[in-house]
Amino acid sequence: MLAQQQEDYVSEGTLTTPPFDLPLFKNLVASWNALTPAGTAVEVEARVGVDGYWSEWHSWGRWSTNAPSSSVVDDNDDPRASVDTDTLTVKAGSASQAQLRVHLYSNDSQQTPVLKLVAASVKPLQRDLMVDHHDVQVDRVIPAPAYSQEIRDPKLAPGICSPTTISMAVNRQNADILPEEAALRNLDVAYGGFGNWSFSTAMAGSLGYKAYTAYTDLDGLRKQIALGLPVGVSVQYSNHQDQADYPYVENATGDTAGHLLLVTGFTKLDGVDYVAVNDSYADSDEDAKRLYKLDQFSEAWHSRVAYMIGENYAGYERLMQPNRVNVKLIANEAHDAFQINLNEQVIAITPEMIVKKDSYDASTTTVAYTLDDGGQTETTAQQHFAYAKTDDEGRILLDVNALKQAHPEASTVTVYVIRLAAPTLVGTISLGTQNA
Repeated sequence: MLAQQQEDYVSEGTLTTPPFDLPLFKNLVASWNALTPAGTAVEVEARVGVDGYWSEWHSWGRWSTNAPSSSVVDDNDDPRASVDTDTLTVKAGSASQAQLRVHLYSNDSQQTPVLKLVAASVKPLQRDLMVDHHDVQVDRVIPAPAYSQEIRDPKLAPGICSPTTISMAVNRQNADILPEEAALRNLDVAYGGFGNWSFSTAMAGSLGYKAYTAYTDLDGLRKQIALGLPVGVSVQYSNHQDQADYPYVENATGDTAGHLLLVTGFTKLDGVDYVAVNDSYADSDEDAKRLYKLDQFSEAWHSRVAYMIGENYAGYERLMQPNRVNVKLIANEAHDAFQINLNEQVIAITPEMIVKKDSYDASTTTVAYTLDDGGQTETTAQQHFAYAKTDDEGRILLDVNALKQAHPEASTVTVYVIRLAAPTLVGTISLGTQNA
């Protein structure tokens, strides 16, 4: 956290690590875990030692869970290295050293960011991570909740494999976050999407989990599975054997040039090695649990990038749930439009905020709802969700009478208004009395 001077927090502080030696590399990914209350942010930078000379400092952008975050658009003009979204690349030759620097920002004298972890991982040039040494033996499949991104908010669904993977991993432990909540905490405004590797594990860290992005091999995954920890991995694949663009994976759900999924275990069936996965590129939650042949999975996981998500930091268990606040939903006479009221303040969600636009921005919002029909699920995200529209007055459009007729066993509707870098608003509507 920021140092205290004369009982006041300073507005900016910097932590610089000593230089450290690394195996020869051309690619480096930085990670951090930080708590960023409203008005605060962190920025991680790195420089690398190339042939006896240091590169310029390169930034991963200013990041916060309470303000829109952005990777760097115009990186330094540096002949030795550059950062593209989440990965530093050595331009010529190879690097053998790195140094990290973290800036802590606050514009609120009563708040400070708290840095829990800063880390870097490199893809070694002199060790082939694609080789499976099989030194670690494990036959275990971890029961983790499986979510399909394809059935989530249609405007977000095509691009939320990374936050959906994080959601499955943390909800396996003691969290209960919706994929849309994870997505809108994870948007990289400059990148225009939700797949920034460093932002993704930082988001898990903001929930109180020790999380970082790493280059590793199959034995690295096996070690995590042996510890009872699923691992997110970045893959590309096709389920068509006669194409040459992407590695073929039998039983995969389609073609993807870049995708995140959750590895939940390793097992052997009829003498064949398999990797158990929760793959959100599926038509349903039930269909997301899959077995991929180990050799095919290995080729699909050519990036060798993994999300390592550990247990809670001691004393930070209270952070494991997303930030939600309760609101009143006040009905019109026809009980088909509901005004959002938070502490006597009306909050309007206009149609422009919930539709798909060319790019996401600070107004991007999801209005999701689920019915209490007596069914039990392991996590909230596994309930059946639908997505509501709003009117020009900013009211949520839900026809209570139609819902009651369609779902006579349901007693209430729970509405989630999920906003970018802001608490989720949660309200309930009774179907029994038709009162807000």
